[in-house]
Amino acid sequence: MKRIDAVMCSALLFLYCCAVSQAQQSSASTRNGDSKADSQIVNNLSGRGTTDYVPLWLSATTLGNSNIFQSPGGEIGIGTTAPAATLDVNGAVNSATSFNLGGTPFAYGSATIHNAFLGFAGSSTTTGGNNTGVGLSALAGNTTGGNNTAIGAGALASNNIGFGNTASGVYALNSNTKGGLNSADGFYALHLNVTGNYNTATGAAALEQNTVGSGNTASGYDALGSNTTGSNNTTSGFQVLIHNIKGSNNTVSGAGALYSSISGSNNTASGYGVLASSTTGGNNTASGYEALYYNTTGSNNTAFGYGAGPDSNSTNLSYATAIGAGAVVSQSNSLVLGGPLGSGAQVKVGIGTATPANVFTIAQGAGAAVADGWSVYSSRRWKTNIHTLDGALGKVEQLRGVSYELKANGKHEVGVIAEEVGAVVPEVVTWDKNGTDAQSVDYSRLTALLIEATKEQQALIQKQQEQIAQLIAKVKTIQTSLNTGGRSGSEVRTVNADLRAVRRNAKD
Repeated sequence: MKRIDAVMCSALLFLYCCAVSQAQQSSASTRNGDSKADSQIVNNLSGRGTTDYVPLWLSATTLGNSNIFQSPGGEIGIGTTAPAATLDVNGAVNSATSFNLGGTPFAYGSATIHNAFLGFAGSSTTTGGNNTGVGLSALAGNTTGGNNTAIGAGALASNNIGFGNTASGVYALNSNTKGGLNSADGFYALHLNVTGNYNTATGAAALEQNTVGSGNTASGYDALGSNTTGSNNTTSGFQVLIHNIKGSNNTVSGAGALYSSISGSNNTASGYGVLASSTTGGNNTASGYEALYYNTTGSNNTAFGYGAGPDSNSTNLSYATAIGAGAVVSQSNSLVLGGPLGSGAQVKVGIGTATPANVFTIAQGAGAAVADGWSVYSSRRWKTNIHTLDGALGKVEQLRGVSYELKANGKHEVGVIAEEVGAVVPEVVTWDKNGTDAQSVDYSRLTALLIEATKEQQALIQKQQEQIAQLIAKVKTIQTSLNTGGRSGSEVRTVNADLRAVRRNAKD
């Protein structure tokens, strides 16, 4: 059964009272006339009715029962003898224009232009079609706008010519006048939008301050909540880009991501607190919990991983890249891999290998690396217990230079055998875990051994030269003595020959 408000009930009671009054007037007039007619009317009035039914004139002189029933408690039923409310109708109720509550249209619309309004919504003078409004003042200002759907008190309340909008939630798209093709779902979503188009806001206060910005998508409480003119932003998460005013082309996912950004554009942020301190920086890309967190005005930075990016002392970097959980970059135009120094989380980089054993490993057979130079940390500041190498020449004499062909590709090369070097200079050899098979030789560190071996050899040469000089001096003395002592020419020639031989040996 349908239940109708007490206003209609009052109207029906009024009609009933009029009918009774007319019957009484008719009865009085007949009593002044023919007594037979008077008797007949009395019989009709007293014999044709049924208890609790409102009477109905069946003819000019005959009363019968209507479909209106009044219970002993005063409830009125139409089509029912058991009304459950003040007015209870068993059947359809039709209204030519609207159904009012307290004198204000509560439910009305137009089948011709496909408008439907419920709950003190809509405008009775609108010419726009295909509109649906539910809730106090929803679409109340609409004039010519069409294809709008508003659900919630104040939803699209100011819209006049905007079209294709969908608003669900109290005051959603409340200020919109002519913006079109917007979708707002949530309390105060796109609340202040006036002329912005193609915006989608899902969540309480999402895009609340937007006025003319277009092409924005905001999902989450207060997402893009301060945006006014920024366009083409896509956000998802609690208070994402909440302070953005005019920044555009940002893509953000994660609670608090780009939280402080005001005008930064072209940023991509994914993760909780990503780029949270950035205000005007643009063209940044960050993914991971609080990645690029401390960046404020820097641009063109990239960070991937938990907390990756600059530290609190480096907030305005550019073209800086940090990759890996905890990776910290502190200067512009730099690339940093792995966790912070001393954290125990330093990354091992591999090329051509899935299990790099060192900080940087190129797989065997992956190819040769080419560079303008390669420097090794070697300052006295980082060393202790320093000693000069002893017996270097003897160790070098034990080493063997070889030529060979690589099994992997047949390439002909020269070098040493790591196991042989390890038996003489183990400090420059890297071993497998089994301690037997060698992996590599640090050729650069062999230089220290060669330096000391050369010095030892040079010392020997110097000593030999001194000895030869002494011999030459003695020979000269003997030669002089022979010449002055009257010796034969053959003896002198023999001494001279010996002297020349000594000099040749000294040169060699």
